[in-house]
Amino acid sequence: MVVSAAVCLAGLWWTVDALPGAKGASDQAGVLAFLPSLVGVVLGGWGAWAGIRALQDQRTASVIAEELAGLVARSEGAQYRQLLGSGLAAPDGRIDLEFTATATGVSGSRADGTLEGIADYYRGLRPGRMVITGTPSDGREGQIAGDAGTGKTVLALSVILGLAKERSPQEPVPVRLTAASWPGSEIRDWLRTHLTDVYRLPRREAARLVDANLVLPVIDGLDEMDPGTAPGYTSRAAALLRCIERFEHGGAHCPVVVTCRHAHYQALVEAGTEPRIAAHIAVARVDASRAHRYLSHRVAGTERGRARWQPVLSALDMVAAGPAGTVRPECALLAEALDTPWRLTLAATVFEERTADGRYLRVPAGLLALAADGHLYEYLLDQYIGAAVAARHRGADDISRPSGPDTRPRLDADTSWRRLAFLARYLNANSGPGDGSPRRVAGRALSSTDLVLHELWPLGGKHRARWTERVLAAAAPLPLVILGGLASDDVFGAIGLWVTSLIFTVLYRPAWPKPRRIDLGRLRSPAGRRALTLGFTVGFAIGFSTVVGLSYLSLTRNDPTLSNQEVLQHSLEIGLVLGPAIGLSIGLARGLLIKQEHVGVVPRHLIRTDLTAAVVFGPLMAVGAALMSGVTLVLEFRFIYGAVMGAGILWIFFPGLMLGACIFSIPAAGGPAALRYFALLLHTRRKLPWRLGRFLDVCYELGILRVSGTAWQFRHRELQDHLATRPAPPPRS
Repeated sequence: MVVSAAVCLAGLWWTVDALPGAKGASDQAGVLAFLPSLVGVVLGGWGAWAGIRALQDQRTASVIAEELAGLVARSEGAQYRQLLGSGLAAPDGRIDLEFTATATGVSGSRADGTLEGIADYYRGLRPGRMVITGTPSDGREGQIAGDAGTGKTVLALSVILGLAKERSPQEPVPVRLTAASWPGSEIRDWLRTHLTDVYRLPRREAARLVDANLVLPVIDGLDEMDPGTAPGYTSRAAALLRCIERFEHGGAHCPVVVTCRHAHYQALVEAGTEPRIAAHIAVARVDASRAHRYLSHRVAGTERGRARWQPVLSALDMVAAGPAGTVRPECALLAEALDTPWRLTLAATVFEERTADGRYLRVPAGLLALAADGHLYEYLLDQYIGAAVAARHRGADDISRPSGPDTRPRLDADTSWRRLAFLARYLNANSGPGDGSPRRVAGRALSSTDLVLHELWPLGGKHRARWTERVLAAAAPLPLVILGGLASDDVFGAIGLWVTSLIFTVLYRPAWPKPRRIDLGRLRSPAGRRALTLGFTVGFAIGFSTVVGLSYLSLTRNDPTLSNQEVLQHSLEIGLVLGPAIGLSIGLARGLLIKQEHVGVVPRHLIRTDLTAAVVFGPLMAVGAALMSGVTLVLEFRFIYGAVMGAGILWIFFPGLMLGACIFSIPAAGGPAALRYFALLLHTRRKLPWRLGRFLDVCYELGILRVSGTAWQFRHRELQDHLATRPAPPPRS
């Protein structure tokens, strides 16, 4: 509105100013017609804007929620299938997990249920507040301590998919959030940011959904927020639970689903921070009959498969049918050792491994002997990496699959083990000493679970990777420095700009860079406009002072006939033209680029978008600044240069301004995350592959890793701990 009023007033002023100078009737009519035409254009723009806003207002919260439910079903469905099948290493299969429920202040809850009916169970809860944990072991030999691998995330994903696929217009859409990514804000603010960043909803639509209570937060991994196994009252997990307790609407509690390991949740309960109104779901361990059905479906679906796995299936049948006192000890130990989905997946993957000519490497009957000796779990972890890699090779050799440009090279089992063990040792070392406090570098606590490409740089040393990145950033403009100096025959000016860039780069580089991406719609937000204004102000101040100083020195050296007053005047005029150009470059860089940490993209693509922002945005801003400044100088100040005009015109149009704008816009346009990642690779060349992101992505496809937000994590903490203590791969058997 202010801009429109200013345009109309400017048109009125021009009309009043130009009317006395009009000599003929036709000239006067033309001048008088200008203002109505200008007002018509402004009103037409307002009408178009109002029409667009009216169309946006027609998208009600129910319509937006329906579209969001489809996006959630597609994205979470892929993750659900990945967890069920554990990647390419084994065929798909699922276990209808049982759970027991205890409720506090919740109506409509039953005492038990299964994975198949968890969505219907949740619909009956009033209010819909639920905490999912596992069932810890009872101390028997062979069982996993705690509730790792019992299927908490799978149960939460089943809730999400069941609610998203079959929902009424009044039901909220379930959206999964990673607890470790909680920014410390209220739940509603967290949801708005998540919907905007991950699902790319416009800010107005995200706010409309959250305000209408049509979003159900499913917070996964409460136990991953703090180090150790006993978070207290002052922990981040406790703070998040208190924030959930405040998540209300009209005095009533809003629905929330949380997953957490049993030991962590019990510690929070003892600290007095558990939700007062919630249904506690404890995922039961897999009994012998369900383990039998799972293996029959997954690996014993053919006659040959049933023959191979018959000793294992018979042992599980015996445990399921007979009383404890009549079951053979090795059969009971086998059933206890395979009482979680994770261990069943390991057994199915390892004992289905084949050689290149199709022969099986292992006989399933060996599971009984390993269980009797108490070495089954360790053996499965030893052989899992090799079996998963071999499964990928079998898939790559399948000639029925069409080959495409994304075909990836073969992995080596031993090399993959060493690389993953190197990463696992780094993560475990981040847990710190025995008191559980995490290791800190450059003011930040290092994660003991997440593998984020641009945050792994401490692997290369606390200082080496940071200084290597600074050197790379300072060396990036060198080709332009050489080109500008040769073309303009002003090596002194080129070196001066490069030294300024070097100082700016060393001071500007953050300790923990965040990847950026270009968002053309960010300038419509107050935050984007503030960033644009601040960037322009800082850029103008730096550019003006630098250009004035260099111009003063250059004119003094190239044209001794000019007096000091004339040199200063010309330098100030050049600075007033080039300063806004540089300020605009930096301002647009700061206004259009947004930091992305937890967005719905493949984790390795964060580096690609950050590099794209630096390589594409910087030169584009440089070209725009060069053209704008060059044209302005030629049109307005060409009479100033006199003797230096011949060499100056070449310096203005191509090498000089291109060099200056690139030097100042590239550091502001992003790229530090990509450069820090490259510096990491330089310092870990013998430990990690050049294409580390691609390698981790393949490990995710194989089921060795999982994805949480924009980070890879080991499929289970037990696998990470196992690899961390074994830098060399075990013998293949």
